[in-house]
Amino acid sequence: MAPRESSSSRPGLASRRVIIAGAAAVALAAAGTATALAAHHPAGHSHAGSTKARLAASSCTGPAGAAYVALPGYQAFDAVDTANCKLIQQYNVDDLNVPGTGTEDTNYGSSEEGVAMYGNTLYFADTGSDTVAVINSADLNVDNYANPAETIINVGVDPQNLAVTPDGSQVWVADTGPQTGEPSLGGISVISASSDTVTSTFSLPTDPREIAFSPSGATAYVTTGDGLLVISTATHRVTAVIPGLGNPEDAVVSPDGKTVYVTNTAQGLVDIISAATNRVTRTIKVGQLPWQLTVSSDGSTIYVANGDSNSISVISTKTDTVTGTISDAGDPVSVALTPDGSELWVGGLTSGIITVFDTANDALVGSFNVGYGGEANAGDGEEPTGIVLTSTPTPGS
Repeated sequence: MAPRESSSSRPGLASRRVIIAGAAAVALAAAGTATALAAHHPAGHSHAGSTKARLAASSCTGPAGAAYVALPGYQAFDAVDTANCKLIQQYNVDDLNVPGTGTEDTNYGSSEEGVAMYGNTLYFADTGSDTVAVINSADLNVDNYANPAETIINVGVDPQNLAVTPDGSQVWVADTGPQTGEPSLGGISVISASSDTVTSTFSLPTDPREIAFSPSGATAYVTTGDGLLVISTATHRVTAVIPGLGNPEDAVVSPDGKTVYVTNTAQGLVDIISAATNRVTRTIKVGQLPWQLTVSSDGSTIYVANGDSNSISVISTKTDTVTGTISDAGDPVSVALTPDGSELWVGGLTSGIITVFDTANDALVGSFNVGYGGEANAGDGEEPTGIVLTSTPTPGS
């Protein structure tokens, strides 16, 4: 998965998103299937000469728990101890042993871009393999990076992201589809969490990107190239289309379900939408190319990762204004809050660095390189595109 193209040419925004979602699959198809025989995690990157690395700060502390970071550039995910930012292990995703070889050769052909979590269960949207990997985090084994126990579910074409319904019963997968040709192959795969099987699929006229649910679970909000789709989860019918959102990427719903916040990547805005009327009620100017956003559990604060501005915008939902801007070099795109809300974790796409901030004062708590061992430049090219945080420590912490 290659770094995204520069936003100096604004018409290139749509293709830039495509590069994030599909470049890993293209690169793997061009290079062929790679195999590895190693006693340690395969080292596939050259890190010499990078000036972007920041080693873990000794002051990096936080609440007990774990962070799981999707790394499509390395076909893996990191399991990190949130109490000290220590990398516990880097696990492969959907990289099973090659059948019929009589060896322990392993295919490394995955590129999981999206990650979601419910309870102890991790779900990864594997763009490169058109699958979803289901992993019980309680069963992770620090001595087995190559094949953590996982269930592989075939879904649609190029699944980019996924989300779990509030009750945990279903997983909705955004099958983005190839970005060329007509008609669109974009759609949604619905997975039963109890059986780990696809129970239904439905097509969309354009490419789905991110999915957010209302607190009741009755409504799904799906960002697409045509705008925000409002979908009934009971009937799978699109009940409204909200256009004019400037190539939206991510969406979150307020805890009371009354408001939807969407990143308007083309105009550097967050669009505020009334869930009652499905209309934009206000816009907030943020940084360039706002990508992911997250909302605090009490609904008072929104954090927006502005990739092209190397910053995070802090928004008060009471006043709908930016109350602070946090600098964070390295193309920040992924954001997540610890369950207690005390820390904000930010993933840098091009730096391969996770930066941790104290939400009480926006101060830097620490930073660390993703990648095996956490050493300098370890995360180059690994591209942390998704982060989930839990209060349950990962095995081996």
